Amino acid sequence: MMRFVVLALAVLLAGCQARFLQDEPPSQLDHVKSALQVYADQMKQSAHKTLTHLDGTEFADYKEFLGQSVDNLHGHLLGGLQAIGPVGGQVLEATKDTREKLAKDAEELRKKIEPMREELRQVLQKHFEEYRDELKPFIEDYLTMQQKFMEEMRTKLEPLVKSLKAKIETNWEETKSKLMPILEAVREKVAEHIQALKTLLEPYIQDYREQMEKGAQDFRQSVKSGELRKKMEELGAEVKPHFDGIIAAVQKAMSKA
Repeated sequence: MMRFVVLALAVLLAGCQARFLQDEPPSQLDHVKSALQVYADQMKQSAHKTLTHLDGTEFADYKEFLGQSVDNLHGHLLGGLQAIGPVGGQVLEATKDTREKLAKDAEELRKKIEPMREELRQVLQKHFEEYRDELKPFIEDYLTMQQKFMEEMRTKLEPLVKSLKAKIETNWEETKSKLMPILEAVREKVAEHIQALKTLLEPYIQDYREQMEKGAQDFRQSVKSGELRKKMEELGAEVKPHFDGIIAAVQKAMSKA
């Protein structure tokens, strides 16, 4: 399985980076391996730093197990990187002729289509200039008409805007004189209902306030007498077996993994 993974990595490196490796394959391959090793080392350090947060917690016993798993993964990755060297060199050597032919064909194709591309650009530019020349008179006439239309509308609307502004100021005062009595009547009726509701609820509010004060006094008394602490200890004793069972189940599952 490991040999298959290594071979797949080597093929990817050969395919994706053939252009860079064709002149100096070993140095480029070493550069990639070095970058991957640095990344693996950083990931290992970050994982161990994260595991330090388990110190002093109920999961502290798992720190060593998880740390060893991180080290094992890091070792497997470094082993795979070491195996890439010879396999990658073999793959590069086996595909050398194919890669050289591919690069040569690509260069020849680029040289062949370059004149055609320039001819296409000139033809398209000529066509766009023809379209522009055809549309230019129409666009200019349209813009002139729109400008004239906007000027006419502005001239017609100017006296109308002045008249509406004057009427709005007068009409608002008239509307306000009729609206204010309605708002005042609504305000008075709402205030009346609120006062009635307050009178109706006052006994219940007072009773609730007295119950809250009595509850607070009882709580302070239970804390002062030690009764609350006794109840909490009894509750803790009842819940502890359940937590112990959960922790045991987690430990058993982790040991099997």
